[in-house]
Amino acid sequence: MKKKNNYFAALVVAMLTAIVIVTVIMSRESGRTAAPRQIHVIIDNSSDNRWVQFIAGMHQAAEEQGISLTIMPTGRLSGLQDQESLLARAVAGGSDGVIIQLMSGSEAAGMLETYSSSTNIEIVDGDDYEVMSNVVGIVSPDHTAVGEAIAREVMVFAQKPLQECSIGVIKGNEAMSSAGERLAGFEQTLESGGGKISWILYQNEESENVMDQLAEYPVPDILVALDNAGMEAAGEYAAGLPGKITLVGTGTSMKALYYLDSGVAQSLVVPEDYMMGYQSVTDLADYIHKNRVMPLARTVLHRVIHRDTLFAEENQEILFPLQR
Repeated sequence: MKKKNNYFAALVVAMLTAIVIVTVIMSRESGRTAAPRQIHVIIDNSSDNRWVQFIAGMHQAAEEQGISLTIMPTGRLSGLQDQESLLARAVAGGSDGVIIQLMSGSEAAGMLETYSSSTNIEIVDGDDYEVMSNVVGIVSPDHTAVGEAIAREVMVFAQKPLQECSIGVIKGNEAMSSAGERLAGFEQTLESGGGKISWILYQNEESENVMDQLAEYPVPDILVALDNAGMEAAGEYAAGLPGKITLVGTGTSMKALYYLDSGVAQSLVVPEDYMMGYQSVTDLADYIHKNRVMPLARTVLHRVIHRDTLFAEENQEILFPLQR
């Protein structure tokens, strides 16, 4: 009887020990799976005002999806080599996904192919569908359509026949494909209406201050800005020449909106940057979590805003999403 009791006691101890060991292992495994997936973000000049709404949308989606989000600090990027270095760092850091504002270049597809086997890549602010086989998704405005919309606004606000107007253009970062697409859409639509570009101010990582560059060009009748940084500089420039310049362009920052509200700018084409940020993280998280397996391309909308419609109810959500 005593031997049976000893045997039973030993069996209980063994079972309890086994339970403890299994519990510890399960706890460790649970901790591993509970760790949030990581997404790194590579965008041109990450501290620029134009990204405020975009980044806010990303953080909102990351919170909802349980994603750890890292915005990699950048200045003005000069080309694909800069991006490849950042992409390599993200992959080395164990990133589950990378959201990238892809720069233009013939080697872009090759770069993405190299890293697509190591992480999931999503493109924002560029609709290069030729690289679709190497990414899990694209979320972007239609930049050609944005350029076309700006040209139509130039026609609306020109103070004299378009053929007689001198038109200056601030293109934006030369290295970004979006700059070329907007310029192409703008120029084609402008010429169809009888207008012609007088001069184009190009920007790259070596360019001096935009205001200093503008001083080197003749004052135009109409000044056009094809990106947010250009719009902010154009607003400052036009404010110093009250009543002499018609200013039209694109932008999303509070400073760009200020120039519209104060009457310095006549029209602003505003892409839905908040939604681009929100949707890019949501779509990439869905792919990482295996909720979808096919690449997905989305086009975010843009709106044309005038001073008298700036605070219209239908424009509040796109212009001031942080106040929701």
